[in-house]
Amino acid sequence: MSTKQNFQAIAVTIIIALLGLNGYQWYVNDKLTSNLQVQKSETLELQKIQEELDQDYQAALESLEEMRGTNEQLNALIDQQKEDLRVQKEKINNLIWTKKELDKAKEEIQSLNTNVAKYLSDLQKLKEENKELTSQNQQLTLRVEEEISAKENIILEKNELAQEKEELSKTNALLGSKVDMANAVKINFLEVKGYEIKKNGKIKERTKAKDVQMLRICFLTETNMVTASGTKKFYIRVISPQGETIFLEDNGSGVITNKADNTQVRYTTSGDIDYKNEDTNACMDWSVPLQLVKGKYNVEMFNNGFLVGKNTFTLK
Repeated sequence: MSTKQNFQAIAVTIIIALLGLNGYQWYVNDKLTSNLQVQKSETLELQKIQEELDQDYQAALESLEEMRGTNEQLNALIDQQKEDLRVQKEKINNLIWTKKELDKAKEEIQSLNTNVAKYLSDLQKLKEENKELTSQNQQLTLRVEEEISAKENIILEKNELAQEKEELSKTNALLGSKVDMANAVKINFLEVKGYEIKKNGKIKERTKAKDVQMLRICFLTETNMVTASGTKKFYIRVISPQGETIFLEDNGSGVITNKADNTQVRYTTSGDIDYKNEDTNACMDWSVPLQLVKGKYNVEMFNNGFLVGKNTFTLK
C-alpha cells in the first residue's frame, strides 16, 4: 500500500472516531437536558407543596390567635396547639426537602389541617363553656354579694344591739354601783390601838412597836335607813409606814373589788357586826403574827365594796 493510501485510511478512521465522539456527546447532552427538566419539574412541585404548607400553617396560626381571649387556661391551650403545629411543620419540611417524600408530605399537610380543624372546634367549645361558666359565676357572685350584704346588715344590727346592751349594762352597773354605795354603812369614828397579850390572857395597851401583839380597831357606824338590818361585813386594810398593805393570806387577809374605781384592793383582816339601822359601836381584834415596825400606819375600812372610813395610828 502506498503512502497516500495509508494516509487516507488514517483520515477515514479519524473522521469515524470524531463522528462517534460527536454522537456520544449529543447523547450525553440530551440525557443531561432531560435530567434537568425532571429536576426542575420536581423542584417546582416541591416549591408548590412548600407554599401550600406555608399558607395552611399561617392560616392556622391566625385562626388560633383569633380564639385568644382573657382566659388564661384557654390561652395556654392555644400556645400549646401552636407549638404542636410548629413541630408538625418542621416534620413536613424535612419530608419535602430532605427525604423528598412528597406523598407523605401531602398526607402530613392534610393531617395538619385536620388537627387545626379539631383544635378550633375544641377551642370554640371551651369558649362557649367558659362563657356559660362566666355567666354562672356572675350570678353566683351576685348572690354572694347579696348574702354578704345581708350578713353585714345582720352584723350591723347585732353590733347596734350589742352597743345598746353594753350601754344598758353600763347604766345598770352605774345604777347598781349607786345602790351599793347607798347600802354601804359609813363610819363616823375609827380608832386603832396596839396591845400586848399577857400570859394570863389579859391585854395591855402599848405604843411601842416591839410590844404590840394585837391591834384593836374600834369604830362607830352612822345610821343608814336605806340598807337592811342584819350582819354586815367590814374589811380592814392596815398600811405600813412603807406604804404596803400588811397582807398575810394564812391569817385572814384577802382581796376585794373597790367598786368606786373597779380596782382590786388587798385587805389585812375582816369581821362581822350586827347592824340594826342605828349608830352602832363595834370593835375588831387582829392578832399580829409578825413584828411591826416603828412609824405611822394608815387604816382603811371597806363595806359593800366602798371605802367607808379611815384613820391613822403611830407606833414608837
